[in-house]
Amino acid sequence: MPIQPVHQRDKVSSYQSLRSLYEQNITVNSIAESLDTCHLHDDSTHIKNMMEMKDYDILGVEDNGIVIGYVVRDELKEGICKDYYRSFSPTELVSESTSLLHTLFIFKENERIFILEGNRITKVVTLADLQKPPIRMLLFGLISLLEMHLYRIINEYFPDDSWKKHLNPKRIQFTEDLFALRKARNEGIQLSDCLQICDKRDIVLNEDPLREQLGIETKTKGKHFFKKLEELRNNLAHSQDINTENSWNETFFLIEQTENILEECEKIK
Repeated sequence: MPIQPVHQRDKVSSYQSLRSLYEQNITVNSIAESLDTCHLHDDSTHIKNMMEMKDYDILGVEDNGIVIGYVVRDELKEGICKDYYRSFSPTELVSESTSLLHTLFIFKENERIFILEGNRITKVVTLADLQKPPIRMLLFGLISLLEMHLYRIINEYFPDDSWKKHLNPKRIQFTEDLFALRKARNEGIQLSDCLQICDKRDIVLNEDPLREQLGIETKTKGKHFFKKLEELRNNLAHSQDINTENSWNETFFLIEQTENILEECEKIK
């Protein structure tokens, strides 16, 4: 059934405003580190020892005061840095105003990126920097935003708590118990406010027309997506590594899927 109640437009707009906070206002600078440098003709063995002492994986390389590339610690042997330095690839260079969300997708193709401030390369971001608080805030925010959209859509799609048909009795009882507890604290809520992400998942996946509207091809694919999303949320909530059980590429793919479903949610007004 189509969902386009006029009174939901303001809500969608407010969600889009919240999303713009992550897409526009938090930039790559929030996780970048200053790029220390050596000189093109420095002794490479000496530079490697210095990098090991400071735990640097890479170091910028200067020539006549301009950063022209970088060296990777594990590649340095006898000689001078000129023998081992890499020139910057265009795909490794980003503006300091690049959004944090877009930065994640750039890492699908790169192990590191360098930040341009004006016409100078001044900072670097590596995969290790993706564990920092701004990234964790971004990802937790995206997951929360998806939950907010699902809550809104479920309320419109299933009047009078008709979503109950998609939950087993145990989950319904849990929701009703939580509702009673929160009502006893004088909270102004409705029963659907007490649905957990696993409940929203089951409701959406078991309602085929709604699942299809959200761009989820099959129940099986939907269950896999939400399972991985819950794992990521739990890792974020408990300060674990973001990609504890997955490669970074799998994590990037999960974020991309979340973005796609969010876009479909925003079309349902």
